[in-house]
Amino acid sequence: MINKVTRRKASHQVLAQLKAGIHNGTYPVGDKLPSENELADAFGVSRAPVREALGILEVGGIISSRQGGGHRVEQHSLLSKYEPLVMEVASRSEVESLLEMREVMEQQAASMAAQRRSEQELQQIEQAFLAFRHTTLHDGQIGHQQDYLFHRAIMQASHNPFFVQILDNMHELYLGVLVYSLSRNLGRADERQRVVDEHERVWLAIKAGDAAAAAGSMQHHLSNVRGKLRRLEQEGKA
Repeated sequence: MINKVTRRKASHQVLAQLKAGIHNGTYPVGDKLPSENELADAFGVSRAPVREALGILEVGGIISSRQGGGHRVEQHSLLSKYEPLVMEVASRSEVESLLEMREVMEQQAASMAAQRRSEQELQQIEQAFLAFRHTTLHDGQIGHQQDYLFHRAIMQASHNPFFVQILDNMHELYLGVLVYSLSRNLGRADERQRVVDEHERVWLAIKAGDAAAAAGSMQHHLSNVRGKLRRLEQEGKA
């Protein structure tokens, strides 16, 4: 049964109901989902939130695009039950908690990636790093999207799918923190270079297969991020 959406962000409600329908068998694995227009009419929304929800499901591998249009249900694994953590405005304590979790999770992910990564995954990490370096040092941009992809590539190379899912579920909050932190580097060449160097040390340790160095480099990088945000907060109070 489809319910009309309320004031909560429409795409999130559409996503939740589509996930529920996939899990309870309303949309069985292998079946084609209703069209975007049909779903929009059923939910009482425009096509935009439907398209956004379908995009999230497709990125997660829950559905796939069909040649000629439409989407087919591929799976309904445990991972897909987790709702994306979407926070329009994060408090300082929430940001601090996120960074604490990142230190624990990403140190382990970097260590595991150093031991488990394939050559293709190593290339993806390298490409993400090079894109971040170029965007940060030469394009004059903050590079938050490239930074996110770098950390995500490391998560993937750890071969633990829950790491990737947790990261994706916090996508908006994670990017928000990156934007807040990296935007403070604009006009500060020394800070931009320092952040690039920290990322490079993580990548090189993973490339060398040095699990301890990869974990240590990641911990050093994320500890610096936390320290920087604390300094910015104190400057804002001064």
